[in-house]
Amino acid sequence: MKNIIYRFFSTTAGGFYTILFAAAIGIATFVENDFGTSAAQKIIFKSWWFELLLVLFGISLLANIFRYRMFQQKKWGNLMFHSAILVILLGAGITRYFSYEGSMYIREDDTSNWFISSDTYLAFDVKQNGKSYRFDEPVNFASLGRNQFKETYQIGSDVIGVELQDFLPNPENVLESTEDGVPIIKLVIAGDNGREEYYLRDKDYVNLKGSWFNFGNPERPEAFNMYYRNDSLVLKSPEVLAHMVMATQQKDTVYPGAYVPLVVRSLYSNDHINFVIGDFSPKAQLLMKSADRKMKSESVAALKFNVTINGAPNEVFVYGSKGVEGTPEKVHGGQSEVSIAYGAKRYQLPFSIKLRDFILERYPGTNSASSYASEVTLLDPRNSLKRDQRIFMNNILNYGGYRFFQSSFDQDELGTVLSVNHDYWGTTVSYLGYALLTIGMIMTLFSKNSRFQELSRKLDDMRYAEKSGAIKTLLLFTLLGAGNITAHASDLPRHIVQEDHAAAFGRLLVQDENGRMKPMNTLSSEILRKVARKESIDGLTADQVFLGMMLYPEEWTDVQMIKIGSQEEIHKLIPASGELASFNQFFSPNGQYLLREAVRKAYSLKPIDRTQFDKDIMKIDERVNICNMVYSGAMARLYPVQGHPSKIWLTPADVVKGDLEFPADPFARGFMPTYVTAVETAMSSNDWTQANQQVEALHTYQQEKGGDLVLSPSKVNMEILLNKMNVFSRLSKAYGLLGLLFLILFFTKVFRPQMDMKWPLRISFYLMAVCFLLHTTGLGIRWYISGRAPWSNGYESMIYIGFTTVLAGLIFARKSLGGLTATAILASTILMVAGLSWLDPEITPLVPVLKSYWLTIHVSMEAGSYGFLMLGAIIGLLNLVLLIFINPNNETRVLRNIKEMTYVSEMTLIGGLFMVSIGTYLGGVWANESWGRYWGWDAKETWALVTTLVYAFILHMRFIPGLRGLYAFNVASLFGFASVMMTYFGVNYYLSGLHSYAAGDPVPMPPSVYYTAAVFVSISLLAYWRSRKFNV
Repeated sequence: MKNIIYRFFSTTAGGFYTILFAAAIGIATFVENDFGTSAAQKIIFKSWWFELLLVLFGISLLANIFRYRMFQQKKWGNLMFHSAILVILLGAGITRYFSYEGSMYIREDDTSNWFISSDTYLAFDVKQNGKSYRFDEPVNFASLGRNQFKETYQIGSDVIGVELQDFLPNPENVLESTEDGVPIIKLVIAGDNGREEYYLRDKDYVNLKGSWFNFGNPERPEAFNMYYRNDSLVLKSPEVLAHMVMATQQKDTVYPGAYVPLVVRSLYSNDHINFVIGDFSPKAQLLMKSADRKMKSESVAALKFNVTINGAPNEVFVYGSKGVEGTPEKVHGGQSEVSIAYGAKRYQLPFSIKLRDFILERYPGTNSASSYASEVTLLDPRNSLKRDQRIFMNNILNYGGYRFFQSSFDQDELGTVLSVNHDYWGTTVSYLGYALLTIGMIMTLFSKNSRFQELSRKLDDMRYAEKSGAIKTLLLFTLLGAGNITAHASDLPRHIVQEDHAAAFGRLLVQDENGRMKPMNTLSSEILRKVARKESIDGLTADQVFLGMMLYPEEWTDVQMIKIGSQEEIHKLIPASGELASFNQFFSPNGQYLLREAVRKAYSLKPIDRTQFDKDIMKIDERVNICNMVYSGAMARLYPVQGHPSKIWLTPADVVKGDLEFPADPFARGFMPTYVTAVETAMSSNDWTQANQQVEALHTYQQEKGGDLVLSPSKVNMEILLNKMNVFSRLSKAYGLLGLLFLILFFTKVFRPQMDMKWPLRISFYLMAVCFLLHTTGLGIRWYISGRAPWSNGYESMIYIGFTTVLAGLIFARKSLGGLTATAILASTILMVAGLSWLDPEITPLVPVLKSYWLTIHVSMEAGSYGFLMLGAIIGLLNLVLLIFINPNNETRVLRNIKEMTYVSEMTLIGGLFMVSIGTYLGGVWANESWGRYWGWDAKETWALVTTLVYAFILHMRFIPGLRGLYAFNVASLFGFASVMMTYFGVNYYLSGLHSYAAGDPVPMPPSVYYTAAVFVSISLLAYWRSRKFNV
């Protein structure tokens, strides 16, 4: 028995549970993509076997804490973060079994003390002898798995049985021909919600949308009389109808009082009604079938029940969906009236919330939302409490164990939707686990008893210098030769502002949306990067582009400079041939905004329901709004206002609009007309003296009126210098070239051991140090300019992580070619990722849900971890290649280098695992602070957890018999990176979820993916053959 228990909770069993855990949740994302979230929840996430797996996983983790005597050996770091996983599992269990959540809908001036659940229930209401008996049953029906429900209830003298017979996702009625069928007409009527379908059976007489339809009954004067006679349908109308055959567009008129042929797939219309004869079958039965097996968030399901009352059967269909209270269906029998509804249920609160006002803030001059908030009053009669509070994205109401989050709003902007969460202990315990996990991981990096420090000592023991031979050639490169990213736009405007004049304008001060003062050059650069994701357009500087847009909007609105990407769904809406579109291409000839409906739909969705397409639409809409603000003079806050309590500066558009309380002075009101005239004169005479004088006059005005907000000349000069240096983008290329150089030196060391590596390695190290010095200088300038530590946003966090990576490499790996190679490639990768954020700066308020510090750190940690894990994969590939070329003559030397690189790889994977783990739970913290759910099994977060589990397994393979050894580790580190690729790319394009594009519609798999996989498999097989021969 002891032996069996040992096997169930051994290290091998723990590894098996880890991989099974990862495989299960990875498969669940594909189930969700094809069948909906409910299916993934039913057959995996909320199944008994999955919960058992987590219990076994937790027990094996606890058993191995004792097996490896972490407490006795004082491995406090390992003990803490392994114990933290148990705490996190406990928190997840509390959330799973004791928490609940839902949505509260409130209209302005209304008060509510209830919300509807996010889970689904069967709600019963049995009326008997004047009394009502209400109860509900939690259910989880889905497209996959066995949907079972069979219960019997004794209500008074009646015995009521309820049994589910069928579950139909997305039900629709279908005409099916049958010999014993009856004539049935499919009628399509235009209603308030669009297309509405109805079916008329022979002998039906019904009122639809205020009009009577009579099929096969004696003629009625008020109805549309339809008959099936002599194998033909005929119609006698009570009023005049316009008739059009849909296929041929042939038109005629139907007059009352006469029988005419009733044509299938034809439109009949007048001022009162529009209907189409969609289909007809002379012998048919009406069946209900599932139109689509995937249950989406808005999908309706049909449940077929057999309800027996005292043994008498009754068949009833109940319709409902998640997040909406169901419409009850009634069954009568015995002394009872039984009502059954499927959907959400109401939760009562011990207090009330009144919505005083819903506030939707828009970008200036547009209808697009920049943020929204609910002004509410909390009412609790138990404590005589009446408290006003503002709820907006990332600013929650926390009271009585309930948390309220701003989620969405009504289309008329007179109501709000609040997410409600009741999970105090689950959240608290989980957060405790997150804190312990972070502290334990940090301790592991510095504890002398940890694996990380053990690897560091092994690397120190392996360092040596070769002293024979000579190498005659060094690879040279230049740091400052890296070019800028330039966009090429056709049909540039006729009026181009002189570059020197634009540069002078770029030195003016401007106040951004967040109140920061900066040179105009910074704002114009940010706008161009935000709108076009480029640094220049056809050689024009950002200052020239901004001035042109502001002074000559009628010309620049035709320049293709707004980034829309290459996705087909976007191009269906915008008639642009490339990845850039002009401002005018977003509007129809009659001035209709082409993205209006898509933007409205995206903003109306809850953040948790938005697809990647919705998010891309919102980003493109933001770019269009930015351009509109520049064209209209509403972007650059150039004019200080003396005495303003908020110290706000005004834009040219603000000056024109005027402010009665704080009006602009005569200089501000007169500057722009005078400046435009001066520029027009300069354009024709090529003499920019007068225009330059106007810019100098504005500069003097800013210095005199700006007060303590005015930047010193040194700060302005430094910021413009930093903009021109573009140091971090260029360092990304420099580190990449150094990484290539180190790789060449590394292979030279392996296969040409007689060559002296001392001076090449020393020179390479000095080049690395020069790059590090430039990196430090760039960070120092950012610190000086901003007046704060340069790691406060996602971009700064990444360049800071790159800085610490290089610092660590120079300190700990300065004598190891493998270590320097890892450092250079990793630093290049990190700065490359940072560059993606730099090309998309925050210059207007973010989409409300994205305004979170937690999100910034979450993205930085996740993206940074990809660099570490990618480096581990590259080292694994190099080691496998070295294994292929191993022979008796070089065996000792090659194995020594493989060991060294494997140690570096393992240290890198430890760092990557820690970063992806912390990044994943920080994403949960952000989600919890934004909409009240720290874990929702979205595809992106699920695959981030898969990545965490995969690399945890890889780093524990050395404890599992049969998986130890250099070959196994390097193969695993190479192919383990597939989980990262799935997280980064696969989720976006092949799965549905919050981070996916077009709700999971897949794009073709590039052939290069198959070729790359084939090459990696071939290398691994060859390396396996060689490793067996040399017992590696």
